[in-house]
Formats: sequence, C-alpha cells, structure tokens
Amino acid sequence: MKINYFLSLIFSAIICFTNCTAPKKKPYKTISRGKFTMDQFIGTNAFVDDPVEKLKAVGFIREYHDWQWNESGKNYQAYPHNKIKWATAEWNFDNFYKAIKNAGIGISPCTQGNVKWLNKAIAKSSEKPLDEPGANADEPTSYQKKAHYMFQFAARYGSAKVPYNQLTIADNEPRSSGLNLVNYIEDWNEQDRDWEGRNANFTPQEYAAMASADYDGHANTMHMGSGTFGVKNADLNIKFVMGGLTYTKLDYVKEMKSWFEKNRKDKKFAADVINFHIYGWKNGKDWQGGGPALSPEESNFKERLEEITKYRDQNLPGVEVWVSEFGWDTNPESVLRAPAIGAFDIQEVQAQWLVRSYLAFAAAGVDRAQMFMFRDVDPNSSAWFSSCGLVGPKGDWTLKKSWYYVYTLKNVLYNMVFASEEPTINDHISVYKFKDIASQKEVYVVWANTSADYKVNDYNLKVSANFNKANLIEFNPKSTSGKVTNLKLNQHKVTVNVSERPIFIQLENSK
Repeated sequence: MKINYFLSLIFSAIICFTNCTAPKKKPYKTISRGKFTMDQFIGTNAFVDDPVEKLKAVGFIREYHDWQWNESGKNYQAYPHNKIKWATAEWNFDNFYKAIKNAGIGISPCTQGNVKWLNKAIAKSSEKPLDEPGANADEPTSYQKKAHYMFQFAARYGSAKVPYNQLTIADNEPRSSGLNLVNYIEDWNEQDRDWEGRNANFTPQEYAAMASADYDGHANTMHMGSGTFGVKNADLNIKFVMGGLTYTKLDYVKEMKSWFEKNRKDKKFAADVINFHIYGWKNGKDWQGGGPALSPEESNFKERLEEITKYRDQNLPGVEVWVSEFGWDTNPESVLRAPAIGAFDIQEVQAQWLVRSYLAFAAAGVDRAQMFMFRDVDPNSSAWFSSCGLVGPKGDWTLKKSWYYVYTLKNVLYNMVFASEEPTINDHISVYKFKDIASQKEVYVVWANTSADYKVNDYNLKVSANFNKANLIEFNPKSTSGKVTNLKLNQHKVTVNVSERPIFIQLENSK
C-alpha cells in the first residue's frame, strides 16, 4: 500500500481526541503457543542503511530488499547469464547481515519488485514478475527468472553450501555460499494490492503459483528438477515467508492452500510462514476514512489475529503466523496519526499503542510482529506512513519515545513468553502474564485498554503466590529499561495506579 511511495522518498534522498469504550473481554485463557520469546518476537521494518546499533531496540528485522539492487546496472547480463552483485561499495549486504547477526538480531529479507531486464511489458516495479509478455500468471513456470534469483539468495545467505558452478555472481565478487546469515526469506510484499491495477494484484492462485516456483521450483518440476530454482533447493533449512498481505484475509490463505493441494504433486503448502499487515484505520480499511487512527483494542487486533492463529493451528500446524506491518504516525495532520489523549502527546500515544499491539499479537498466538517502520520518511509530512518511525529520518536518527518504549518492552520481557490473560473485574483494564522460559520469574503487564485518558488509582492486582519480591517497572522516555520501584506484596496482591500507559509488575524470589 505504501512501499512505492516511501521508497521513492527515501531513496531519492539517498541517491483529536477519540472517545473509546473498552472492548468486550473474553474469559480467562492460557495460550503460550508462540514459538519465540518476546525479545525475538518484537521486530521492525528496516533498510540496509539503518544503523545497527539503534536497531538493537528490537530482536527481529524485516528488511525491504528490491530485486534490482542486486541485478541492475549498465550492460547488465540478464538471465541465464546473471552476474548478481551482493556486496557493492554502496550497499554491502554481506556486511550488513553479518552486523545484524553479531548484534543478536534475526532478519528476514523481503524480496520484492522487478528488474528492468525482466519483461519489457512491465510498467511498474510492483507488477507481477512474469518472465515474458503474456505469460500465464497462474503457471509456476512463468516465474522461472524470479525463482532463479530466490535460489541464488538462499545459496549465498542460507546455511548450506551450494556448488560453485550453480552460482551466478558478478566477476569481481567473492564466490561465497552458505554464509549462514539469513534464516528467512519473504517473497514479495502486499501481493493483494487492489489499488494499482490488475497487473500488480495477484489472485491467491497467481501468488500460489509464484510462491511454488520460488519455494522449491514447483516441487522440483521446473527444468526437470535441475535444482537451481527456489530457496529450498539451495537450503532446506531456510524458512520461506509468504509476502505480507495488505489485509487480514484468511480466505486468501485458504485459496492458496487449495491451489497447492490441487497443483503440487506433494500437495504441500509452499510457505513456512503466513503473513499479514494490520492498521488502525478509522474506517477499518484504508486512509479514506480520515483520522485520527484507532487504538489496537478499538481495531480488534487481538481478535482478528486469533481467528488466523486458530485456523493455522487446525489446518497448517507448524506454520508460523506473522504480523509484518502495523503502526501509527506522529505528524498531527496524518490520517494514520495517534491522537493526543489527555496529558499524553502524540509521540507518547504512538509509543503506548505500539507496545499494546505487541502485547495483543503475543496474546493471539502470533509468532513474530514487525512494526512499520524503523525510521521516519519525513516527520513534517502529513502523508500517511511518513512519520511512523521509532526514530527520525535518515541522517537524523533522533530517538522518539516509541524507540525507548519498544526497547524497554524487549528488555523487561527478555526470555519470556505469553502465559495467560488474567481475569479482571473491570473490563477497562487488561492484565497479561508472561513467564521466563528458563527461570521462575514472571511479569504482569497492566493497562487501561481505552483511549479516553482512563485511570484507576490503587488498583489491587492478585499475583502468583510463589514469589516474595515484586517490582514496578514504568516506561521512561529516556530509558531502555524503565523506572524500577519496589512494591509491597500483601497476601499475594500488589497495589498500583493504572492508566493507558502499560506498566510491568516483575515477580521473583530474593536470595
């Protein structure tokens, strides 16, 4: 929906108050089925030229990666004589991926867009990457050239060594393979885009056809199973991520599943991750509803994702569920802005709503979540998606409140998984419990799930009986670990003040 818009802005530079009611709460439940601890779960969308030190606020990166960055230039030799460039002086992806891994951050390149040499009939980078004009878009062999690139990507950055004679690398670059820097590769971005015309909008069947080619050469039927098409033929361990859908369309996934069962000889669902974008648009769909945007609770983020994870559990066991885009602007004129609420300014509310979204997705059983996006395009622009970053624009990198809040969430819930949604007598208050996977520590997160400056003082929270020490941790807009205060435990209860800014109650046993 926005990638072409903000990319054009970024890379041209390189070269009201909402009265909310509480959502209807569901009964107490325990889930704890997410695959990753919260420090690995919390992610953002980023680029190769973002500073790695500042990216440490999150544990996972979705890296926008245009195909043309590796296969373009004057007199470029196109498929099948590709001369792919991975480590140029301008953008050295080898070094970037190494730095990300050394920082302890996971990454999933989101490979997207066309190359100029591919198909002269293609007018926009976002259009389907068909090999030839008039090719059948729901036939896997129509995506042979793209599937070759995906093989090469996985061959270089996956964990398995590939014979050098299968590599198509520029002459002046090291013939490297199996660098073991990337564990995921995403295939395209918002393939269900319905605002750029039919050539850019994949039907579920068309996307399934491309995904099948890019996954493993359509079950090794392309070119008689030569093994040079698709990521799995380079590295069986790499995880193939379905391109993030613009909307939480479960029917799109169901139709893909039907296509795989009908057209693949192994009937396999050719993706290891299903992937969705979700925003708090005021009209529930897009920017045309005006602003300000809605909170994660008003937008039913948790309930909408629970429907998807329930379907996954029943029909695609083992497949991960991601939310790879969500967020709010901080420019006061954007229709996607977070509103100022009471004494909370827009940056504060953006920070709160990002934290509450991560919590909602964890409670819904989502495996990874990546906010959109790490840096602002232009904080002075009222265009949606221009000011939704955790930091200022390229070359500025000013840390916003949301950077500190997200970093604090990552640090406080380090090595923890969602355990349960705790019952409350007040529907305006939410309480989630997280447990450390390696110790007996627990953390309760408490907040008012409204958007009306709702507060409750001296709220009595019942906690687990197995602890003798409790700390209150509050967000601080200049700290990555929060403000820590000792709490008195009284008959397994603590007393705290609750507002729409989440707080943490950390429980442990003193030695």
